Amino acid sequence: MAGSPRRRRRRRGGNSGGNGGSVRPLLMLDGLVVVVIALAAGIGFGFFPAVRMRAVETLGVAWVPVGLWLAATVIGLRYRPRFVVGHWRWWVTAASLTAIAVGILSFFHPGFGIWATYSLGGSWGQAVGGAPLALGVAKLVAIAVLTPVVLSPRRAGYKYAKGFELIGHGVSTVANRSTLEKTNRLLRRIAGRRPAGPAASPPEQAPVAPPAPAPAYRETSGQETTNVVRSPASDADAGPEDTSLEALVVERAALGGYATISATGEESTSPLPPAALLSEPEPFESSDDDLVEMGRLIEATLASHGVAVEVRDFEAGPRVVRFGLDPGWLGGENNQTEEETAESGGQRTRVRVQSILAREKDLALALKTPSLRFQATIPGESLVGLEVPVPKPRKVSLRQVVEDEAFGRIAAEGGLPIALGQDIRGSAEVLDLTSLPHLLIAGSTGTGKSVCLNSVVASLLLTKTPGQLRLLMVDPKGVELVGFDRIPHLLVPTIRDSRAFASALKGLLEVMRQRYEQLAQAGVRNISGYNAQAERQMPYLVVIVDELAELMMSGREIEEGLVRLAQMGRAIGIHLVLATQRPTVDVVTGHLKANIATRIAFTVASQTDSRVILDAVGAEDLLGRGDLLLLDSRSPLPRRAQGTLVEDAEIDRLVEFWVNPRPAPETEPEAES
Repeated sequence: MAGSPRRRRRRRGGNSGGNGGSVRPLLMLDGLVVVVIALAAGIGFGFFPAVRMRAVETLGVAWVPVGLWLAATVIGLRYRPRFVVGHWRWWVTAASLTAIAVGILSFFHPGFGIWATYSLGGSWGQAVGGAPLALGVAKLVAIAVLTPVVLSPRRAGYKYAKGFELIGHGVSTVANRSTLEKTNRLLRRIAGRRPAGPAASPPEQAPVAPPAPAPAYRETSGQETTNVVRSPASDADAGPEDTSLEALVVERAALGGYATISATGEESTSPLPPAALLSEPEPFESSDDDLVEMGRLIEATLASHGVAVEVRDFEAGPRVVRFGLDPGWLGGENNQTEEETAESGGQRTRVRVQSILAREKDLALALKTPSLRFQATIPGESLVGLEVPVPKPRKVSLRQVVEDEAFGRIAAEGGLPIALGQDIRGSAEVLDLTSLPHLLIAGSTGTGKSVCLNSVVASLLLTKTPGQLRLLMVDPKGVELVGFDRIPHLLVPTIRDSRAFASALKGLLEVMRQRYEQLAQAGVRNISGYNAQAERQMPYLVVIVDELAELMMSGREIEEGLVRLAQMGRAIGIHLVLATQRPTVDVVTGHLKANIATRIAFTVASQTDSRVILDAVGAEDLLGRGDLLLLDSRSPLPRRAQGTLVEDAEIDRLVEFWVNPRPAPETEPEAES
């Protein structure tokens, strides 16, 4: 009985001290760390979209294998460090397999949202694998080959050496003289047993293959230029035609190679198409009553949420109206005026801009619109911009912008005017391609990208003759630019194959080199200075590409050629107009963006796509059907506009005018009274 109390005291002491008492606090600390990490991850992903976006951009779906490896490593180092150190080769092998899995995920692009830009492996996956596919596979093979060398250099080196020895033995066996002699005898024996047939003609009498068809392009003399459309059979032949295409681009882009320039060096007097060929704009009656009522609704909605604002003014465009919101005041009693607050000795502070921006969804609900857009600061004004769809939208016709004074001024100065549309104030948005000097257009399918390309081409056809302008059109789909196939401005018929464009691109680079030599010989700096003193004018060359993604997938040589043209083409009159419906980082590369400062974004699928085009968000909230954001050197922020609508009938009339030009009517001088 005497030993029982001692045993009970020893048992109680064991529960309160010793090793058992030191384990529980550590376990509690481990659990606390796990909970804190889980809460931090949940808060970061749930309340901070930037953190969530950054995490997805970094690894994408590859967080699963990476997370499993990290969790196993941390748990092993925490509870079984000796096991981890003793079997370190297992962990290195697991890390290598994880890296290979991340690289394999980078090969998959679902084609929507952020996954289209960073793939399933994220930006880290693109570094491990990524595009192009051959280089990515080579990286993964290198990881798989080098991992055994790191783990066991001697064993791996011996096995690799034996493998190379076997390969060398096989090559030497094939190259052995006796083997070659046996193969030669076998072939002779087979040839001697060939069944009798028609006598083979001697080499000198062998039938001669028919000559290859001439390139489907021909130059006519005089004032007529004919573009012969290639047949599908000729499109299938790649080699000779590509070579002829490169030479043809160089030949037809050379000075004096244009049918619109006479033998004396004077340009033909063919008239330009009149604006009357374009459709007249639809009549529209503007009324500010609905917009005033909308402004009152905005003030009331924000006031009901405790945000005091005042609508100072509004500017209405074809599709969008922008309200200028003046933040109100906080402080004082019952929203008293500034004079009353000063008399009572109170203090007031302005409503924070962030408080206004946070009410976007509430305003969208009150205004019954699925899409609205805030502008934190209207350039040149101390107001917050709120862009809302107008109650009665209207179309912007090409004729409205062409007849504007800005368009005529650029054309009179010898530039390349582009009738883009109307801005948010309803004023004409006209660009001069010679000062841009290149243009990048991007947007999802059906948002107005191809219509914008038609507006660009139509604007150029209205102001330049074939002697002043040459076009090189690339349409991989073969349906968007087909309406312009017959115009005499084409350098070559519309290109529909990436291999043919690669050949034409080489020709353009050669033309660029020749033109720089001509400028150096003339002692001038650019095409304007050359044309001011030359007898034969140097025409502008505009390259128009409808789908850039199809070309960029063909290889790096096309990207390098386009970047070089973008860097050096402005001075000698070569300009690029590139369009794509897939604005991802592998299509709109950093080198291309750095040399094309003017970009147009139509509606895109995600904020990531908007950042690729504009380096800013906003294009994902556009309305579609010609609603666009324009980024150029005139403003550090993208500005909104509505693109022009060009109908097929207008294109047909323009093309018909240039195919069958009519002489300018001769006007007799009026008799003096």
